Amino acid sequence: MSVNYERRDLMPTEGIIKQCSIVLTRGCNLRCSFCYVKSAGYVKDDRIEYDDLKRIVDFCCEAKVKYIFFTGGEPLTYLHLPEILRYVKTRHHHMTTAIATNGVLLKDMELCRTLIDSGLGYIDVSMKGKDRLEWCEMTGYDGSEAQHQAIRNLASLPIDFTCSMVITPENVQSFCESVQIAHDNGAKQFSFTFIIDNDDAEEKDLAYLQKHDPVKLVSDFISQIDKLSAITDDWWVEYSFPMCVYTEEQLKLLKGRLATPCQIHLKNAVTFNTKMELLPCDMYIYQQLGKFGRDFSSYQGFLSLTESANYSKTMDEIRKLPSDECTACEHFSVCYGGCPVLWKNYSFTALKEFKAKGPPNSGFSGE
Repeated sequence: MSVNYERRDLMPTEGIIKQCSIVLTRGCNLRCSFCYVKSAGYVKDDRIEYDDLKRIVDFCCEAKVKYIFFTGGEPLTYLHLPEILRYVKTRHHHMTTAIATNGVLLKDMELCRTLIDSGLGYIDVSMKGKDRLEWCEMTGYDGSEAQHQAIRNLASLPIDFTCSMVITPENVQSFCESVQIAHDNGAKQFSFTFIIDNDDAEEKDLAYLQKHDPVKLVSDFISQIDKLSAITDDWWVEYSFPMCVYTEEQLKLLKGRLATPCQIHLKNAVTFNTKMELLPCDMYIYQQLGKFGRDFSSYQGFLSLTESANYSKTMDEIRKLPSDECTACEHFSVCYGGCPVLWKNYSFTALKEFKAKGPPNSGFSGE
């Protein structure tokens, strides 16, 4: 999923493109069980051509994009990464570049220095587990020590970086241990995302929710935030579940720590895949909205595309609220119904019924 580079307490202006995410490659050196793009197949040859990448960067400059986020797959396996960073630095120096990475390859201090010298401005390092066992269970690979070395490298260099983690039922009881280790190695800030299932499950609604309980996942996470805050006070939760998954008491505990809504709702970012196809966001890997060089080749052309019937119909469908009740909710302006991907496997009605059957104090803030 795309990372919101802007801090959680800054609400972007709707409609202004501030960030562009570019998928450099679908290839990856890990096989995370929770990967939201695993259906893309980790194809090494599925990567963007360097000349095409430069054209998209030029488009971002024309659109006055503030941040360019290079993602994957694993962007560090893209051979032209230092090259494109230097291109941005020399041609479009007003833009900040960032990458989302598992960090394994950053155990190489020389690579870290090369990326920083090339102009990289920010790194998001995705933590996978507290030890070798969790790493192998989550990714099929033991990269624990390599990532710890990477964090030590970054902590010693002039680069802003965050350690992020996808919270799953498998790691929710141990994530604080991962944070402690990363913090001991020099990491200062941490972000968390509750797992978002990007697969179209066979089980739906109540059957799905009983198997993938978001209420318990949130509760288990929040039960440990005192322990988390004792390690570091610089942490936040990225946008995923709607506010009605939380109780009002939980929302109070998370006040000031919830990220702003995503680009789909705020219309403030664009995403390109390896074929220069425009996506609603990188979660919608098969939902192409147009192709750079064919359907538009300039910022003005992009604006015209967004006004077309097909584009508007697709985005209106994706932005459709899960319930009419959402607009009356006091949290609507910071929620917008949560990540749209969530609702492919269960409905608002099913979630409401599921919570109603829970413990007496679980509540449902959408009521």
